[in-house]
Amino acid sequence: MLMSNVLFMVAGLLIGVAFQGGMFLFLIPVAGIAVALGYMNLPRIPGSKTSSIPVVTRAMRATGLAPAVAPDLRNAVKDESTEFNEPNSTLKVNQVWARANADVNKAMTDLLQGLKRVIPNAHSLVIFSSLSSYKEWGIRVYSADPSTQIASDVKVTETSGLIGQLFNMDVERLLEGDLSGGKSLLYYIDNPMVKSLVAVPILDQSKNRMGALVVDSLYPNAFNQATVQALTHIASALYALYYKSFVSAKNFIGQHQFSILYSYQHKFFQTMSVKDIYRQIFDYVKQNIPYDRMMLLALDKQEQIDTRKEREGSVVCADGIDCEQFNGKRFTLSDKGLAVLALFQNRPVERFFSSSSSQYIPRIDNRENKNMDFRQLFVMPISTDNNAGQAELAICLESRTSGRYTEHEMQLLKAFAGVAGFAYARASQYETKKDEAIRDGMTGLLNKRSMPEALRTEKIRADRRKYNIGVLMMDIDHFKSVNDTYGHEIGDVVIIGIAKTLMNEIRKDIDIVARFGGEEFVVGLVDTTPEGMIETAERIRKAVLQLEFEVHQASPLRVSISIGAYLVTPEFNDNMMKAVNFADQALYKAKEGGRNQVVQYTETV
Repeated sequence: MLMSNVLFMVAGLLIGVAFQGGMFLFLIPVAGIAVALGYMNLPRIPGSKTSSIPVVTRAMRATGLAPAVAPDLRNAVKDESTEFNEPNSTLKVNQVWARANADVNKAMTDLLQGLKRVIPNAHSLVIFSSLSSYKEWGIRVYSADPSTQIASDVKVTETSGLIGQLFNMDVERLLEGDLSGGKSLLYYIDNPMVKSLVAVPILDQSKNRMGALVVDSLYPNAFNQATVQALTHIASALYALYYKSFVSAKNFIGQHQFSILYSYQHKFFQTMSVKDIYRQIFDYVKQNIPYDRMMLLALDKQEQIDTRKEREGSVVCADGIDCEQFNGKRFTLSDKGLAVLALFQNRPVERFFSSSSSQYIPRIDNRENKNMDFRQLFVMPISTDNNAGQAELAICLESRTSGRYTEHEMQLLKAFAGVAGFAYARASQYETKKDEAIRDGMTGLLNKRSMPEALRTEKIRADRRKYNIGVLMMDIDHFKSVNDTYGHEIGDVVIIGIAKTLMNEIRKDIDIVARFGGEEFVVGLVDTTPEGMIETAERIRKAVLQLEFEVHQASPLRVSISIGAYLVTPEFNDNMMKAVNFADQALYKAKEGGRNQVVQYTETV
């Protein structure tokens, strides 16, 4: 026999002696200690290897109706959080709560069975506890004769007859010794004629009524004031059992969630890509935090933007309700949506929305669709420097139920944000140094050292998939004259302007653009045709002609470019730098032919 069972039996015997009244009442505190020790010796809450969860079987109503939701330990103390989405970790959390509830039910059932043996003429003993709110109770456990049928799905409210009187703050106990002609109680199916009843409320630390302990009898005057006093002490011990179980389960869940946080910290240290950091942040939230909509916002890297322009960003991923309108959505810090506000101020933002309100507060900007179903929003910024004026990332969570995000979820996200911010800074720094090695410092394009490898890699892919690569070699016409006339500073502005034009005219993340040196550029057009290559080259040439550069004179500066083109087919087996050389020969012919034109390489060039 488990030590906990022995202690519960001892507690029951002590309470039985205490019911004799007089000097024996001092045994009640001793019985309470025995109950506490018994609970402490219960098997502990298991971890993720929980294989089975014991369920206390209960009678069903004779009508066959499905029972109401059974009382839950989370309703025994003031904690109103519930799950809406089902992240992967929710199953383990629910297992912990189910085990805690089962352990509490087992302890209470043992206690009631012990009390039934020592309270003279006791017929049934029932413990009620809160359901979804303090204003309704359900049966948690009971002890009754095998022939008695208990309606375990019953709900008790303040209008539910005799037991309902305990919702009244002025009623401290019920003691009925001569119910006229016997009285049926709502928790019975077979309606035995109860003659006596004693009941006391179960109070929490703030004197809220969390439930009741009820004992009835088929005999008149079966109970007295000593019974009331004993049950009052036991009710106090029951709430202590509730609270200790709740705290134990809550702490266990907290430890489990922070262990998950530690594992993500380990993953972060193995990650050197900013995109992987985005993915891991998304995975963590999806697996651990319920939401109805989630967005991850990111500001553009500082070195990628013109410092004279307002800083911009985008929603790098979104999930949940209406997520399609937010994925990839661009914003500036002046948009001042709630999520953008958290980035701008580098501090969490929390808002509650009333169901009666008709005013919609934007999350990103005023152009988004207005969904009035959400009741709570919480945004946690992720910063590489807590003292910085702006954050680089932000997690935006929304729920259709008010009060979903409690202090626990907020602290969990705050701890995660600290780890994620450090990892993001590390990955950004790595990518910056990597870009410095492979990119031109002035234009941000690939540099001359990294271009051959980029073309070689694309040629391997083209050979496998059997498509062409168009190679364009281009040069700014009369660039030496620009430098000599306007100075190298204006020359740099021209080079940067043409680099931006090239990026605007090709397919980002598909085609290759490099600064070959000085005023020369190379473009690799992936999966193109001879006609498509020439068409793109002409489009680039004409776009450059449209550029105007301010030189503080009467007319702005205009420039042109010459372009040489060579089509690399799957049959081309030479080094890709040979293709660049062919395009360069065609460029030479374009220069000789009068500049500002496109010439394609042929064997006769």
